[in-house]
Amino acid sequence: MTSQFGLIGNGRVLARIHADGSLTDTFFPSVGFYRHIIQSQFGLFSQNIGRALWLSSPEFTSRQRYLEGTNVLETTFICDQIRCVLTDFVHPDFDVLVRSLELVNEGAEAVEVAVFHMEASSLEENRGNFGHNVAYFSSLQNHVVRYRGHPWDNALEAHAVLLIAGMPEQDQIQCGVSYQREGSAQDAFLDVADGNLSFNAYSSGDTMGATSALLWRRTIAPHRSTRVTILMAGAPYLFEAEEALARARAATPDHLLGQTVAYWREWLETGQRSLPESPEAPLAPRWRQIYLRSLLLLKLLQDARFGAIIAAPNLYPDYRYCWPRDGVFIAWALDRCGYHAEARQFYRWCRRTQAADGLWSQNYFTDGRRHWTGIQVDQVGTVIWGLWEHYRMTGDREFLVEMWPTVERAAWYVLSRIDPDLTLVYSEQDLWEETSGYLLYTNAASVAGLRAAATTAAEIGQEEEARAWWQAAGSIASALNERLVQDGLYVGEVNPHHPFPVREDYLLDISNLGATVPFGIIPAGTAEMRRTAAMLEKMAQYPVGGVGRYASDLFVGGNPWSLSALWLALYYAECGALEEAHRHLDWCLQHATQHDFLPEQVDKRTGEPASAHPLSWSHAWLVVALQRLGRRPEAEAVPAASAGRT
Repeated sequence: MTSQFGLIGNGRVLARIHADGSLTDTFFPSVGFYRHIIQSQFGLFSQNIGRALWLSSPEFTSRQRYLEGTNVLETTFICDQIRCVLTDFVHPDFDVLVRSLELVNEGAEAVEVAVFHMEASSLEENRGNFGHNVAYFSSLQNHVVRYRGHPWDNALEAHAVLLIAGMPEQDQIQCGVSYQREGSAQDAFLDVADGNLSFNAYSSGDTMGATSALLWRRTIAPHRSTRVTILMAGAPYLFEAEEALARARAATPDHLLGQTVAYWREWLETGQRSLPESPEAPLAPRWRQIYLRSLLLLKLLQDARFGAIIAAPNLYPDYRYCWPRDGVFIAWALDRCGYHAEARQFYRWCRRTQAADGLWSQNYFTDGRRHWTGIQVDQVGTVIWGLWEHYRMTGDREFLVEMWPTVERAAWYVLSRIDPDLTLVYSEQDLWEETSGYLLYTNAASVAGLRAAATTAAEIGQEEEARAWWQAAGSIASALNERLVQDGLYVGEVNPHHPFPVREDYLLDISNLGATVPFGIIPAGTAEMRRTAAMLEKMAQYPVGGVGRYASDLFVGGNPWSLSALWLALYYAECGALEEAHRHLDWCLQHATQHDFLPEQVDKRTGEPASAHPLSWSHAWLVVALQRLGRRPEAEAVPAASAGRT
């Protein structure tokens, strides 16, 4: 599959639709867990064609787009005189994925066609080869039931169930075993080759998996159209899937689509009001488009039940987890756009996942279970900082009081990590999860967090703790400016040249800018920080341009990062150096995908997306950068140091 794909979902279901219309990854009952469907696609058979053709076949030309202001995907296919329009979406109120295919006969003669849909699902990814993937057709309910059965009695278990139904009722069905070439349980993928299905109603595939297909026969008059629709209802329990499917079947596909479009456009109205524009100074169309797409994407990646926000909907690398740091920056961007309910939901997830000593672990499943347990102290300070930013933008004192125990535990945890000899915070991991030490970024986040905690304490009348935390923040800030400035630069670690496990040194790191943006510990105009930014641009020259994390970076081969470009754009915007800021922003926009998704990295040779994408943190900072650069600062600009070109 190519890197060009779109995402649809509703906060409980998330699905990836590729540019050729094939659905590959579907996650439920949460946005990242668990992965179920591994293949779903439509195809056609007609005497004119003479064989079965999948819409993903090269015989079809295709184009894909989002319906404006929505998370509804539309893919158009053309082959000979037949035009197909596939509309994919997940209903906002119940967990049903809708795949509606309209076929238009643009020729002068009637066309007889068999339309078929095939799926090959592997349910419950973490259960390995335990049990059988089962597909059976319920003639009473008129839908296919998919589940993973027990290895000796194929009992339907309460972990994941997928129901697949056709609208209108299909003419033929087949349940088969993957790669089985003959017999009644022939693979449904192979069974459609002659335009007919074998009506096998039950199949159980062990390691090979099971498949199912539905087929409709249609005669389409010249310049007329017909439509078939697939409904997919996924849930942990059969009764939940049946209830959702019944609700979808009670409406027409057009009605379901209308409700979904209306939901997304209404949700987006808040974000449109946050656009940094006026009638006299409208935002550039490209900026407006990617700004709004970023908001729609961030909504898709937040779990509707728990509030966690995943880093990316990727398995390789697997980023389907919530890092508290990343989540805070996304909540910050959402707050800035008026989506305070989404931000509150995330911070309540933080409250539930915080350990008794105040720490947050490295990352989490969306339901709050710990995934990796590494210690990254910067995340603790970042959560406190984000909570105060939320209060600053909302004035929601009731919520601030609700979150006070979380703030208090986190602040005391940060204090417990201060080295009494250096007056700096030590962390077992940096934000890249590679290096331990007395890190500039970690200490900047700690100062920002303690200042926010002190301000929160003062706001609710906890004066003693406010004084203690202000004093600690001041001490760390002083030590930071004393020990982390070397040779006129801010360096990433106290001893930047001692051996590190995965890097040559910790002298220059893009995260050094975090002390200025977003935490505001070091003013943007500070000479040492200006020189640091200039050196960061020069540290690695890539054939496709851009900026990496640090000079000796080897992760995924060492590439420029979208986040690095945005960090520099935000820094230069803070300086008022708008030409430099725009240059980095433009590089980022040039390397977005067809649907305006930003990758974690850009391949340094090809310019194609590399590693995980879309990356939610990158989109959050893109939103902030567009807000910042959409308005020229009123204050006199601080000149930036001369910087190398990317």
